[in-house]
Amino acid sequence: MSFKNCLAYWREKAGNLRRINIILGGAAGLLLIIWGAAVLIFSDKDIGSGIAAGQVQSLSENIRRYYQNRPDFWGLSTQTVIDKQMAPRNMIVNGRLVNYFGKPVTAGNGEDGAMLMPGARHFDISYHGLNHQECAETAGYKFNEKFWLGITEVSINNGSQTEVFSWNHQQNILPVKKNLAEKICGSSNIVSWHFN
Repeated sequence: MSFKNCLAYWREKAGNLRRINIILGGAAGLLLIIWGAAVLIFSDKDIGSGIAAGQVQSLSENIRRYYQNRPDFWGLSTQTVIDKQMAPRNMIVNGRLVNYFGKPVTAGNGEDGAMLMPGARHFDISYHGLNHQECAETAGYKFNEKFWLGITEVSINNGSQTEVFSWNHQQNILPVKKNLAEKICGSSNIVSWHFN
C-alpha cells in the first residue's frame, strides 16, 4: 500500500468518524429535547399552592400578633383585617382580601368571617371558590409544626358536604393528607382553618 493510498484510507475513516459523531450528537440533542418536553408536559404544574398556604400562615401570625395584648379576638372580621392592615400586602387587592389565586378570603367566625364577639378565643381563616387542585394542594399542604400547634380543625366544604379534620377524629386526622383532600374536594370549595 502506497503512502498516498494509506493517507486516503485514513482520511476516509476520519470523515466517517466525523459523520458518526455528528449523527450521535444530533441524536443526543434530540433525546434531550424530547425528555425536556416530556417533563414539562407530564409533571405536576406548580400552581402556587405553597404561596397560598404561606399566606394563611402569615395572616394567622399577624392576627395573633395584633391581638396578643388583648384578652380575646373580639372584633376580628374580614373588614377588621383589611382596616387594621393585618394581612400581607399581596392579599389586599382593590380593598378586598384575596389569596394568591385571586379568590376571596374571610377571617373571623366561620366560613363567612362574621365578627367575633367578646370572649372569643378562636378564629377562622377561609379560602373560598377554590377549584379541585387548589383545594387539594392548599388543604393538604405540609405546614411546619409551629403552624399546626395553633390549629384545632381544618374543614373542606365542597358544596354538597363538609368534611372536618381534627386531632381526635378517627378517619380525618390532622394534618390533612393530600390524597384525602383530593377525594373530598369538588369543583368549587371552601377550605377553612380553625385557630385557637
